[in-house]
Amino acid sequence: MALLFTDANPALAQQFVVAPFNFNVENGLYTPASTNAQVLAGTEQEIAPQTAMPKPDPTLAMLFPQPGGILLFKSKDIKEANNVVGKLMKPSLVVIDTIFHNQVYLQKNADGGQYSFDMCYSVRIDGKRYYTDFRPHTFTYFRYPLVYHKQLFMIAAQDMGYEVYADKGYPEHFRITVFDMVNGAIKMRFTSEELPFQYGYEFLDQSDDVMQSDYKSADQRLYFEIKGLNETYKGVWNGKELKHLSR
Repeated sequence: MALLFTDANPALAQQFVVAPFNFNVENGLYTPASTNAQVLAGTEQEIAPQTAMPKPDPTLAMLFPQPGGILLFKSKDIKEANNVVGKLMKPSLVVIDTIFHNQVYLQKNADGGQYSFDMCYSVRIDGKRYYTDFRPHTFTYFRYPLVYHKQLFMIAAQDMGYEVYADKGYPEHFRITVFDMVNGAIKMRFTSEELPFQYGYEFLDQSDDVMQSDYKSADQRLYFEIKGLNETYKGVWNGKELKHLSR
């Protein structure tokens, strides 16, 4: 049995993208504001993560903060220190409203150069709007309802992009998130650490047969694997914990 692949419909999702083809490249390297160590250390206000939702939103995503947290801002002027609302310390559900593609930077080196991106996300956490340049994980690719466990098993990834395309293709940093399902609502049960795996391909497409799964009703376990360019990740979820299998 294969996982159910989903395609977020922009008409339903109401997600807006501002200047997605902003290729006005400047020399330099973008320094993220949401991971500014000095500002994080001086920020005491913590923002509670959202762990439940009455009905999954089409633009549902996750923020997995780095150790020490990430900063969230009250406007898209995230370089202004007085715009800091607080810091998010734990994984949170978010709904992405708008993605601002502000500027592309190129730091030249012997290999040609390294691109970095000034991008800002407008997200909602428990209905409150925040801004961040920390890239969310999206559930664009697949999900699997576990009827016996009354759970929704989902795999999230970050689209890392290539060259001047900031967030187009090259999904990496895969994580597992499992939700309890009650009358159409979801509640976070489990979030994994980053899977010990590099995908390596430009896209993750159903037709490529890169995702395989097998639900064993005898022991109520979901076995799954992701086939990458040079690596294959294999895992099993038993309704309570994730186990990494040999690759």
